Amino acid sequence: MAQKADKPHSDGRVARGEVTRVKVLDAAERCFAATGFDAVSIRQIAAESGVTLGVVGFHGGSKEDLFLTVLARRVDALNKLRREALQALRTTGRYTLDDLVDAYITPYLTIASRGDPQWRAYAQLVARLASDDRYYPAVRELYDPVAREFLDAMIELKPNADRHVLATVLTLTVSSMLSIVASSVRAEALSGKPGPATPLEYRNVLLAFCSGGLARAIE
Repeated sequence: MAQKADKPHSDGRVARGEVTRVKVLDAAERCFAATGFDAVSIRQIAAESGVTLGVVGFHGGSKEDLFLTVLARRVDALNKLRREALQALRTTGRYTLDDLVDAYITPYLTIASRGDPQWRAYAQLVARLASDDRYYPAVRELYDPVAREFLDAMIELKPNADRHVLATVLTLTVSSMLSIVASSVRAEALSGKPGPATPLEYRNVLLAFCSGGLARAIE
């Protein structure tokens, strides 16, 4: 009987702990996105999340561990959706390079359009990573396995294509996607017109740009 009586209290503690963990990860994500890994301290993350240094350490470990956890929680969600999209294409047995590009970028655009501002912070953070080779050894196993699966599928369609060219175009595709999610301010300033309200509304122009570049690159 005592165990049954204790369970609601235990569940409540677990729920509160998860809320705090998310708060810490969100704060770390914003801090890393704003100034980069090197410039951020655990003390800053604690202040941003409104918790103590000990709580940050409990939920995130070292700064390096916290950094990887922040990335992994986003990548895990994206990888799942991308693999599902790729499997759906393989199940049909009929798909094109355009379909593969769509399956790679649309999951991210969809998630980033759901109203959670943290996905914009994630885009800003990953854009920082992409411009600094120091981070690649630490994060490659988060991103590269799914990217290789898509490259393999592209090679199956275009067996004579240069894999390095395909990898380059895929990298440029990711950069374009992250750039427009992180900020559309410059495009709006140059055009003199307001841009789409959500990243997903950029899907068609991104697909045209990235798929067109891919087709031209492997001619």
